[in-house]
Amino acid sequence: MSALTATAPAPIVVPVLARTEARRLLLHPVMLVGFALWVAMTADTLLTPPTVLEAFEAVGSSLSWVPGIPAILAAYLVATRDRRAGTLDVLGAAPARSEERVRSLCVAALGPGLVALALNTAVLVALHAQDKLFSIPGPDQPGLGHLLQAPLTVVGACLLGTMFAVWVPSPVTPALAIVVMVAGHAVIEGATERALFGPAVFWADWGGFDGTIWVGLVDGSVWWHLVYVLGLCGMAASAAVVRVAERRRTTVLVGLVSVALAVLGGVLQLP
Repeated sequence: MSALTATAPAPIVVPVLARTEARRLLLHPVMLVGFALWVAMTADTLLTPPTVLEAFEAVGSSLSWVPGIPAILAAYLVATRDRRAGTLDVLGAAPARSEERVRSLCVAALGPGLVALALNTAVLVALHAQDKLFSIPGPDQPGLGHLLQAPLTVVGACLLGTMFAVWVPSPVTPALAIVVMVAGHAVIEGATERALFGPAVFWADWGGFDGTIWVGLVDGSVWWHLVYVLGLCGMAASAAVVRVAERRRTTVLVGLVSVALAVLGGVLQLP
């Protein structure tokens, strides 16, 4: 976590630090590799004739995997930078407390999310311009809810990495988190209703085909799923901040509201 280099009033410490941390997070080599992999995959979709389901998932879930999964590691490494460099003692003389530094890291997670949103929007526009979604009936075409899912999961991945950095700063932590995340998704993806409890949902129903034929969307509410993922994001952020908070009442309250959102969204998203 970086220290503020110039004295600033307490109310603006977090946003000032957050801009620095967001830039550091976006430019981290792991994050850059994640976005580079996404560019390679998306370029193939845009430059070659994709199957109808591949075209849909280019908007629906592609960014959730890369840079989504690598974002867990990138956020963890950014959050533990000073610990790994052995400069934690220096932070004691900085004008930002531990709580403010962690809050800034949580706010910084919005940076990759906004970039992901801009890229996802560009892909959707390009797919429409190339008429590569023509095989999908109008009501089933990627909408705003599908557009928002992947960027929101990128934010969640960054928050998850930050949470693990605060609670379990061990070199094996991000690796285990990534393995558990991928394995957990593989397990729940096999069941229709359970699949909705994964942060990233493949909304296009593949049926028994190879992706060339449009079957339809899986049953469930994309908007309530976004509420569910938003609740998960709030839970991760609250868990990170409560570890270092001097006054935990507000953070605990936000955490409880986030749990309520996750439960509400999780239930109401089901068909």
